[in-house]
Amino acid sequence: MVIKYALGIAAVIFFVFPIFWLFKASFNKPIDAVVLPPVWLFKPEIKNYIDIFVEEPFLKYLRNSVLISGGATLLAILIGFPAAYAFARADFRFKKDLAFWILSIFMFPPLASILPMLILFKHLRLVDTVPGIILAHLTFLLPLSVWLLQRFIRDIPLEVEEAALVDGAYTFTRLRRVVLPIIANGIATTAIFCFIFSWNDFIFALVLAPGNAKTLPVASVSLSSWAYINWGKISAASMIITGPVFLLITLTRRYLVRGFTFGLK
Repeated sequence: MVIKYALGIAAVIFFVFPIFWLFKASFNKPIDAVVLPPVWLFKPEIKNYIDIFVEEPFLKYLRNSVLISGGATLLAILIGFPAAYAFARADFRFKKDLAFWILSIFMFPPLASILPMLILFKHLRLVDTVPGIILAHLTFLLPLSVWLLQRFIRDIPLEVEEAALVDGAYTFTRLRRVVLPIIANGIATTAIFCFIFSWNDFIFALVLAPGNAKTLPVASVSLSSWAYINWGKISAASMIITGPVFLLITLTRRYLVRGFTFGLK
């Protein structure tokens, strides 16, 4: 038992310590963030946070990240939910082939598709726009949404929907009044994962949104150059990027647990 607790504590320290170090460095002077031996006792400063919002348009980048991640997640759920229901309940030709094709899109390397997407978006005038990045993120969020949601739908006993059908509830009514309330935790879980994937995206945002629609992950890279790396600003920017995700997971952890354990006996 002692060994288990010791291993658990060691694992927590291993994963938490980098976040703690990043948090400490964000309140350090740039030189104190990399000095050896480390400076543990210091006067915290918020200059790094002030600088990235005053010297850099980080408020605009934050707004872009929120709009892109929120919009992509919303569309992934709205489109993915009926598609997941069709895969979970309907029987049609090439169902397995189509399901595998959707899964293969999620496994497809982003670098292999970024150039054709850039050419297509250039013709559609979607380069460096928020709607364009949202559409780009849907290419990997939609397969994720479909595959997660259909698992939750399959865990619903078919007899529940058959009883609703006997009462006169057709497909749309069953989706809205029966299926949707039952898998609410599963939808929340899927939405959280979609939001995190979209929020952390770097490749699509780097190539398709280099300026006006730039997101936080891409903006944080611009804080360093070949001649100088401002570790204080980068640490502050990293905390701004990871902070909302950490807060989201903390506030919705019960939905995550219920979602992962849905249907388990």
